[in-house]
Amino acid sequence: MKLKYLFIATLLSTATFAQTQKDSLKEIEQVNILVKKKLLERKADRLIFNVDASIASQGMDAGETLANVPMLKVDENLGTISITGKSSVNVMINGKMLNLTGTALLNYLKSIRSENISKIEVITTPPSKYEAQGNSGLINIILKKNPNLGFSGNISTGLTQRTYFNGSTNGTLNYQTEKLSLSLKTSYIEGAKRANEKYNILGASQNYSESTRKDMWQDLTPSLNASYKINKNSEVGIEYIFGHEKSGMDILNTTRNIASDLTEKNLLTNTFHREKSPTQTFSTYYDLKLDSLGKKLSFASNFYRNNNDTEVNFSTLTLPENTIQDVKTLSKIKPQIFSVQGDLELPFSFGTIETGVKFNQFRNSADLKYLDLKENQYVIDDKKSSTFNYREENYAVYGSFAKNFGEHWETKAGIRYENTVVKSSVNNFSYGQWFPSAFVSYKEDKNVFSLSYSRRINRPSMSNLNPFRWYENPYSYSSGNPLLKPSYINNYELSYTYNNKFSTSIYYLRLTNAFGQIGYLDGISQNGDYQNYYNNNFYGANVSYTDTFFKFWEATISANASYQNSEVFNIEAETSKGTSVSYSINNTFTLNKAKTVALFLNYDQSLPYKNVNSYFHNFSNLNSGIKVSLMEKQLQINATVTNIFAQRFRGDKYFTDNSQHFNNYWDGRSLRLSVNYTFGNKKQINKKNINFEEKDRAQ
Repeated sequence: MKLKYLFIATLLSTATFAQTQKDSLKEIEQVNILVKKKLLERKADRLIFNVDASIASQGMDAGETLANVPMLKVDENLGTISITGKSSVNVMINGKMLNLTGTALLNYLKSIRSENISKIEVITTPPSKYEAQGNSGLINIILKKNPNLGFSGNISTGLTQRTYFNGSTNGTLNYQTEKLSLSLKTSYIEGAKRANEKYNILGASQNYSESTRKDMWQDLTPSLNASYKINKNSEVGIEYIFGHEKSGMDILNTTRNIASDLTEKNLLTNTFHREKSPTQTFSTYYDLKLDSLGKKLSFASNFYRNNNDTEVNFSTLTLPENTIQDVKTLSKIKPQIFSVQGDLELPFSFGTIETGVKFNQFRNSADLKYLDLKENQYVIDDKKSSTFNYREENYAVYGSFAKNFGEHWETKAGIRYENTVVKSSVNNFSYGQWFPSAFVSYKEDKNVFSLSYSRRINRPSMSNLNPFRWYENPYSYSSGNPLLKPSYINNYELSYTYNNKFSTSIYYLRLTNAFGQIGYLDGISQNGDYQNYYNNNFYGANVSYTDTFFKFWEATISANASYQNSEVFNIEAETSKGTSVSYSINNTFTLNKAKTVALFLNYDQSLPYKNVNSYFHNFSNLNSGIKVSLMEKQLQINATVTNIFAQRFRGDKYFTDNSQHFNNYWDGRSLRLSVNYTFGNKKQINKKNINFEEKDRAQ
């Protein structure tokens, strides 16, 4: 059978030289149909989703494609990408960690077309080669290689109507010779959305707060990627990304405070928030093949800098005093990251050895000025102003060994040691930790079993550590905590895959010294900061099934159930044991034989659940749309309606002396229209990407 496919491919390849580009593309598609990839593949340390094998993932952007991967959840309301039943994960492109979170990450993924994605790897227990940083694991998006020479590219535009209009434009131009590869990419995003957030604290005194907010953003991001093959064994490359982001918020907040003696005070605050955040990222690499058997030595370095400049003006009317306070805050935050690493891969007949070292330095300086308007002149309040300097250095070394036993058994084990030294304006300390990982997989016909374990660390981000007080009004603020310590995660998972369609797993996750934001009431002040305050045990199970019915209907059904118990410290709270259940059903219906018109209908729901001292209400989401491919799939048009039910995100937190309740809506209902045109070579240029996992902590 393999010889037959090879013979067909050879004939088609020969015919290509005599046919037009249109005929060539048709023939390539015919070969792809004959040798269609399996939808799911289970490896010892990851689950692989082959995008070309999924009808539902054609003609979409990377964010929408991730939502089609079983057990992955993309939540635009929260700005998160997570594994169902677990916490958020970090996203990589060809092994390179993206320096983006939340909405910025989702916007970036919209600039990547599914046609340029080869596969998506879901790594729930990352091996020792990767940074130990992160809660649940990694998602690695592998882009297709470009075997052709010459120019190629694409241009796309998207329009989204929420409460306000949003627009985006992306363009890519590639050029490749036998030795030189160049890629120039530019994206521009501009838009706004409305948010309504309610937060109430009920105890001996009561505080009712409601904010209606307009979030605005404008982001221009050009990038250049270049690589050059010095000879058949060595390659060098660079990447430069410049991000010029402007954002803002217009906020109207009303706060009603009832003291324990029933004295009532009301605050009305108008806030004008404007922020500039230019960023620069420069990366280089050098790869050297040591022999023809696959031994390879790699070096890489990365530099990242952000000069954040923010001005916030707010005016507060206080009743019944009928007084007005005008306040301005000016902040300058300058995070900077430098890293260098070396990796050695040594495949032998008895197994494969991987080892490497890495150094990264994270520096940040922050300056906040708080100014009161007095007699028509702003005067600095030194008690409410502050500066903060932070420096962190991390030294890491790792080693791993992988070996296959016959056709059925695949094993891999490794260990990573990271030593961290922290110096800040508040305190100095250091700590070292070992991070082991182990994987074993057994494959027999259509059945694949795998067992994995890894230990991880979750270090606080800059916003978690920064002690600045970000004021909502003259009385209420939120701040970071420079004394915050990292949390640790132990992941155990047993997985089973059948026929590359059915996948299930059971897992246990132990989270210790976890941190989060704690809100409290001090008089009329509703404040919040970050604390290490709980340990958590999760016992859970995932199950998913993907298949095609009647040749025109592709469906993916996923479900998760988990049980958690927890313990708290540093706070007085009521903890609860609890279960959680969630499920999703994604459907894609092909409406014609050419498979160029498709309708999709997706639904997911999270039933009410408890976690630590919190209770989260039911949340459901219904999305639908249509996809049209024209001009041999070079032109693609999508129309989508999201969050049709316009659901609000609601929850409650219970402490010994008070309860806290939130009810938020983040403009989730939207109508989207996107158009993408691909020209020249249709496949993505093969670009080397460099690991830079720690960059997301600058957020």
